Amino acid sequence: MNPDDAACHPHEGWLLSPEGAAIRPEAATAVVADVHLGYEWARGAAGDCIPAHSLAETRARLERLLARGGIRRLIVAGDLVESPRPCARTAADVARLGDWLAARGVDLVVTLGNHDRSLAASPRPPAIRPSECVAGWTVQHGDRPRVGERAVIGHHHPIFRASGLASPCYLVGPSLIVLPAFSANAAGLDVVGGATPAAWADAGLRCVVAAGEGLLDFGPIATLAERLRPAAARVD
Repeated sequence: MNPDDAACHPHEGWLLSPEGAAIRPEAATAVVADVHLGYEWARGAAGDCIPAHSLAETRARLERLLARGGIRRLIVAGDLVESPRPCARTAADVARLGDWLAARGVDLVVTLGNHDRSLAASPRPPAIRPSECVAGWTVQHGDRPRVGERAVIGHHHPIFRASGLASPCYLVGPSLIVLPAFSANAAGLDVVGGATPAAWADAGLRCVVAAGEGLLDFGPIATLAERLRPAAARVD
C-alpha cells in the first residue's frame, strides 16, 4: 500500500479509501464493515424477486481496493452477511468470497455482527472473532459498547445527505472511526439531519465523504447541519 496514495484520506495512521475501507499500511490490513452478502437471498425468502448481485458487487469493490497494493488481511467489522438465519446460498457466497480472497493472498477475518449469528454454522466459515486489534485500535461491529480506548466500528452505515444527493461517509475522531457500509443495499444514518448516538457526543467526529474517486472532509458533524443550511435561512 502506498502511503502517498492521493485518493486516500489519512487519519491517525489509517488511510481511508474511496471504496469504504480503513487501511493500516504497516499491518497490511484493510477493514470494511457491513458487506451484507446474500441480501438478495434474504429478500427472496420474504417474497421479493431480486437479481443476484451482492457477491459480484463486493468482489468488484474489493478488486479496486486490493489494486492499491500491500493488503494481506481483510477484516470485516461485522455483518458479513445479510440474514442471521441459516441460508445455503449465502453460505456458498461466503465460501466463494473466501476462495477469491485466498487466491489473491488475502486472509479473511470477521468480527461478529448482529447479522452474523448463523455464520459459524456455515460449511466453510471464515475466521470469526468478537473483536480484533490492529495497531492499538479495536475493530468491532458497533452494535455493543466499545472495547478499548480506540475503536473502528461499522453497524451505523453513515450517509451524507445534502442538496438532494446522498453519499456514504466516514465519521472520524481521535479515538473512533465509524465506517460506511461496504454494501450499496444498506440503509444509512443521515449524519446531516439525523440523530447520532449520544455516546459519540464527545468523540470530536468529522465527516469524510466518499466523492467519486476521492474523499472530501466536511468538518465537524456537530456543526454540519448549520453550515449546510442556505445562508438566507440562517438566523444571525
